[in-house]
Amino acid sequence: MSRARIPAIVVGGYLGAGKTTLINAFLREPGGVRATVLVNDFGAINIDAGLIENTRGDTISLTNGCACCSIGDNLLEAALAATEAVPAPDLLLVEASGVAHPGRIADTLSGVGALAPAICLSVVNGARLARNARDKYVARLFAVQIETADFLSLNRFDDAATRFLRENFAPLPPTAAIGDLIATGARLHRRGRASRTPPESPGYRSQTLTVPSPVALETLERWLRALPAGVERLKGVVTVDTGRGLVEPLQLSFSQGVYELTPASPGQAAAGGSIVAIFRPGAKVGITAPEDEEGMARPGAGPRAH
Repeated sequence: MSRARIPAIVVGGYLGAGKTTLINAFLREPGGVRATVLVNDFGAINIDAGLIENTRGDTISLTNGCACCSIGDNLLEAALAATEAVPAPDLLLVEASGVAHPGRIADTLSGVGALAPAICLSVVNGARLARNARDKYVARLFAVQIETADFLSLNRFDDAATRFLRENFAPLPPTAAIGDLIATGARLHRRGRASRTPPESPGYRSQTLTVPSPVALETLERWLRALPAGVERLKGVVTVDTGRGLVEPLQLSFSQGVYELTPASPGQAAAGGSIVAIFRPGAKVGITAPEDEEGMARPGAGPRAH
């Protein structure tokens, strides 16, 4: 008797959409599902692998670019290894880079016989929906991530964002959370994905920064406010001196000029000390890390092209 094929979900969406948050929300309450998560981050180090909090399965980090193109073979090998584990996972989750084409990742996973056809779930951040849709460098990739999805997860949406989405991207895929797809045994709504040839991600570049530990909160926030417009995304965990006699690890998320600093869990703190910066196409690449108490900046690794 042959074993049932393992469900696979590719979680995609543009930079800062909320992919890691969505996956963590599922993993905190997986409903008894044992998931293996394949994490690919765009940058020289895998910040996302440190931020995924999967306590019920394995987290496998994939490095050196988008899983859909530059490390397609590595993704295939990792997926094969995951499905051959004993016991096998109940679910395979792949978190795509924000500049990846989820449909290409799904096509790669079709080479793993133990997997069911992968479902593409794209996360859309309503707060940046109109900006991304109108950006001449971003709009084409952004549209492909929405239009070729099987399902959407809507994050930070209000009435205006909902109206904009319906007016500019109709017909839309249905909305769903990860748990919904598992509970209903969702079938694919391919929406012509097999017939599309998505464009290449144009000219995104990344840089890894080594951050002094600890860095003063005032210094860090001043540095964030002064970042050049070409910085599209920052992600990492930094150890911060709040100036009130408290030193703590904080999770940093910066996307298109807006930043958040939130307390890091013990597991996330282990990934501290480095930040991955992603630069938009056409932007000047290269920034310096915030200065430490002696005023010495640490640039970290140099820029890397996609």
